[in-house]
Amino acid sequence: MLQSLEKHLFYTFLFSIFCNIGYSQNIEAQFDFAQFQNQKSTFIETYISINAKSVHFTQNENNNFQASVLINMVFSSQDTIYLADKYLLSSPELIDTSDIDFVFIDQQRYFLEDGIYTLSIDIGNPQMTSNKISHQEIIRIKKKDGFSDIQFIESYSESSENNILSKSGFDLVPFISNFYNENNDTLRFYFEYYNTTEQSLLLQTKIISHSTNQLVNNLAFSKKTKEKRTPILGKMALNQLPTGSYYLYVTALTVTNEQIDSTQKLFFKINDNFLPKDTEYLNTFASTITNKDSLKLYIDYLYPIQSTSESIYADNQLSIDSLEIMQKYFFEFWKRRDPFNTESSWLRYLETVRVVNTKFGNGLRPGYLTDRGRIYLSHGSPNSISEEFLPKQYHPFEVWHYYKIDDERNIKFVFSNDRMPNEFRLVFSNKQGETSSRSDWLERFNKTYHDDHNIVNDSPFDYFKNPK
Repeated sequence: MLQSLEKHLFYTFLFSIFCNIGYSQNIEAQFDFAQFQNQKSTFIETYISINAKSVHFTQNENNNFQASVLINMVFSSQDTIYLADKYLLSSPELIDTSDIDFVFIDQQRYFLEDGIYTLSIDIGNPQMTSNKISHQEIIRIKKKDGFSDIQFIESYSESSENNILSKSGFDLVPFISNFYNENNDTLRFYFEYYNTTEQSLLLQTKIISHSTNQLVNNLAFSKKTKEKRTPILGKMALNQLPTGSYYLYVTALTVTNEQIDSTQKLFFKINDNFLPKDTEYLNTFASTITNKDSLKLYIDYLYPIQSTSESIYADNQLSIDSLEIMQKYFFEFWKRRDPFNTESSWLRYLETVRVVNTKFGNGLRPGYLTDRGRIYLSHGSPNSISEEFLPKQYHPFEVWHYYKIDDERNIKFVFSNDRMPNEFRLVFSNKQGETSSRSDWLERFNKTYHDDHNIVNDSPFDYFKNPK
């Protein structure tokens, strides 16, 4: 069911780099969320920021200029919509649009039962006819003892009245990014700890290096508690932090120093006055790549095998345009995956990328950026491929079958050539985290489809169930 929520609009000036959460021609948006709980239930807070430069302002009835975007938020579980919210987010009114330099921000709160959900977000113009961007991810809701998610904060103040920004007596304006440049010299954050046992605990908060897992610049503090719910609103100075990637790391310890829970949130800091101290990448294969364009391309090649946090960090590295920082990132990426044969691992992957580019590229899009290329680079060659090049009345399609991927077995991917030549798009998979809308797939490939040359496998669904 749809929760009834009062919409609150607020805006602030942020000095940060914003990355699209989906492909679009104009709209630039940033999304984040955090999970909290009260005595009765668990809720998700969603945070969205829109770059005002990327949307269209029109004159309103007050003779001022204003822009609006339509946001469609859907929480589904097992192909069933559990909660949906569609609303219009409007910018502040402007008298003059000649110098737009701000973002406007929206925050919502949704109460959910324990379970696994697919969160889908569409952001577009009010008619949703063009410039629409989309984002989708899996979220797990579970009421439990331990830490909430960590929320990064732009600013906070004491609440004068309860509103959607209020938690623990403060209004918290979210910082919807984990990228901190030289103008962001303070990390502000909020989290909660839930403790139904009421045992005495020590909650430690610190900043550690992404590459070494060691405390940085003695940035740490602790709080003792035995309360059922302990809110932590804190801040740490970033002005002496070298350029690099870090975690805000929090842990709960018993009186006997036993760790019973922890969580962390990745962030990136750019500080030209403090260069990275780690010089291990020097005199390695990474330091021999001195052409910036080549190194940027090699980093882009990593897209199919990067984690979400690595992908965000890589985008930021490319925007900084520093050869040394990119070399360091490239070396650390491969060292984490193979500390003993680092260069060999990279060269094997590069050879696979070249094969993928040749096999799946179409002249308009390189192979590694296609869906088939991404799956091939992420999981290797499938154990079998079922192909249908001339299906009657339907688009060509392929079913890829893997016996095992990590801990999942009998994994299949369905690709459809429903767009440009040799552009097979992933339309269905039973792998967790991939496209998984069966109804959408069956709408594209009618179950009544029959191939006159193959009576046994009489539909695309049969190809999926019984790969050759």
